Amino acid sequence: MVRRYSQFLELVYFLVDILLLNISFLLAIFVSFERFSKISSDRKFAMLLVAVNLIWFLVTSVGNYYKTDKERRSGYEQIVFRFVKVLAFQVLLTFTYLFLIKGYQFSRAQLAYTYIFFTFLDLAWRIGFETYLKRYRVRGGNYRRIIVIGTTPASRQFVKEIQEHGEFGYKFMGYFDDPETSMQDVEGSLHDVQDFCKLHHVDEVYFALHPTDMSSYVDDLLEFCNDNIIRFRMVPEFSSYISKQFKKVTIDYFGNTPILSIRPEPLDNIFNRLQKRTFDIVFALLFFAIIGWWLFPIIALFVKLSSPGPVFFMQKRSGEGNEEFLCYKFRTMKVNAEADTKQATKNDPRITRVGAILRKTNLDELPQFINVLLGDMSVVGPRPHMLKHTEEYSKIVNNFMVRHFVKPGITGAAQANGYRGDTTDPVLMEKRVQYDLWYLENWSFWLDIKIVFLTVWSMLKGNENAF
Repeated sequence: MVRRYSQFLELVYFLVDILLLNISFLLAIFVSFERFSKISSDRKFAMLLVAVNLIWFLVTSVGNYYKTDKERRSGYEQIVFRFVKVLAFQVLLTFTYLFLIKGYQFSRAQLAYTYIFFTFLDLAWRIGFETYLKRYRVRGGNYRRIIVIGTTPASRQFVKEIQEHGEFGYKFMGYFDDPETSMQDVEGSLHDVQDFCKLHHVDEVYFALHPTDMSSYVDDLLEFCNDNIIRFRMVPEFSSYISKQFKKVTIDYFGNTPILSIRPEPLDNIFNRLQKRTFDIVFALLFFAIIGWWLFPIIALFVKLSSPGPVFFMQKRSGEGNEEFLCYKFRTMKVNAEADTKQATKNDPRITRVGAILRKTNLDELPQFINVLLGDMSVVGPRPHMLKHTEEYSKIVNNFMVRHFVKPGITGAAQANGYRGDTTDPVLMEKRVQYDLWYLENWSFWLDIKIVFLTVWSMLKGNENAF
């Protein structure tokens, strides 16, 4: 019943998407042209509409876009990301089709409006419907029956997770294990699994024992699951040799060999790195085009008037891979011999009046957009430290050097959450590192956007740690 319902949901997703795509196409014609009745009856536009529908069917079919298994465990961010990827192929193939039809004149505005309307309408529908489904599952609907074979720490943690997240829509039916070696809360022994699955219409089986110890049993169970259209999954046990600090273990493949990664790194993916680099360049160029061209000369003038010395302060900092680079800032101190070794403190006599304002408002960091364009830094990332501090903290702060797996940023998760200013306190530095590691493991395009907005808000309201 659950499987049939899932297939029904896949059909609903597809039909609604096709409906919204056609509505978007017609709305685009209405917006792009004054004589709607004449254009909408044009044979060439009808052919284009058919092509757009066929391309959507092709793209979503090849990419398994409507697999409800993925949607069930997906957050809203994953839904948006998957839609954007499919839409990119849709747009590419549409323009390829139009290029191959020689002599056909089409309106770029009409196609642009089509996909703009479709993006807003479809995401509103998908997010709204997924919100409804999650609430429906919490109330006990649209669930999948699962059993777990083995009472290992990993399997119990897994069951705890699904019971805490009712929105995923999983109903735990019980553990199966050897009663002599397991806890008393087992539903039955290993030999009772097949009968139980048939009687209770189990949808998924999760195997949490070591498969090499019972390979023949696993083979029989896998064959049974395949014959009865039951999904068979495995829950590996890592707790015996992996520290509790690694909460997100991922598995990659080197050929056919599974490789365990104890720390997820989204930015290890070339597509994600390209996405982040594109955001950095576009954001930096927009900053200079809108703000930097007039603000930089004003700040430079005040810096020059505040005390003798250069406008910019350039200091070697630790970058990605612990490579050194020259970090640019507006000079906020009087020229002094301790600039590269002694960190600024509250009421530091070296700081000029203009410098105090720049540091309080973070405006002294703006020249680092030059570093962004040069490729040394990113808009968002762990803050870079002077070489002396990198050497010192790498010895006393756990996981400090892991921050250097990614490019340093003008702002970061730690700064957006109030951890900025003095870094002489190891406890505060540990907090910063924790935020930096969380950012490294949970990076997304939308997280960068969020951190940028939180940073701007922090600048507007002020921060007592900024000095």
